[in-house]
Amino acid sequence: MKRAWGAYAQQARVFLAGAVVVAMAGTSTTAGDLGGNVRDPQVVGPQRYADDVSAFYVGISGAYGAGGSDRFGLTTPIRTFPIGALDLNGYYGGIRGGWRGVVPATGGRDYVYGFEVGYDWSGLDDDTVTDIAGTVVRGGSEISNVMSVRFKNGLTNPSGTVLYFLTLGLVYGDITTTNSITSGGTTQSFDNTDSRNGFTASIGAEHQLGNNWSVTGEIEYVQFQSKVVDFGSGFSTKSTPSYKGLRFGLNYRF
Repeated sequence: MKRAWGAYAQQARVFLAGAVVVAMAGTSTTAGDLGGNVRDPQVVGPQRYADDVSAFYVGISGAYGAGGSDRFGLTTPIRTFPIGALDLNGYYGGIRGGWRGVVPATGGRDYVYGFEVGYDWSGLDDDTVTDIAGTVVRGGSEISNVMSVRFKNGLTNPSGTVLYFLTLGLVYGDITTTNSITSGGTTQSFDNTDSRNGFTASIGAEHQLGNNWSVTGEIEYVQFQSKVVDFGSGFSTKSTPSYKGLRFGLNYRF
């Protein structure tokens, strides 16, 4: 009997040991499976400029301009008459594209530089009118089809997600100058459209978003060259259009 009981006890110990081993193996496998399936959530945040040290981009923008100063005077065969001041104002916007590079700067910041070309349609215009001894004289100016080439550079914030920039560049656009003289129920109208060079400067900021997108905001100043516009028949005026604008845009980097 003692022998039989000893044999049973021995078998029971072997069985329990085997069960423990199987249980431990199963627990290890389950834990391994859980560890393999767990993934940290992907966090999409603002990108750094330094993530891509050389990149091209395209974008769109819209703006409102005002605050230019251009005094309209009409020169006749007799003398020059001051007509009034023109404050060119209105909405404008367009497309742009460029390239930029990035180099490290101090304090964890990056220096960003590059070139940008753009085209803007424009609704900037204004007119002025005065009465000279019973003769109504009107003068006006309009800006359209503005192309630009700008050098853009600046420093990012320490996190590398916001760029504070300055731009300097050249512009080329169409300037339409108009004049009308009404006397005794008869109106003489003159107009002239020419293309001119000019310069532009701006200051602004660009904030990087996820997936290669960024938003921009800037304050800009545009000045076209001064020119004497000849209407013919001895009538002319000196035109010097300019404006200040607030522009917002969206860029995509690739």
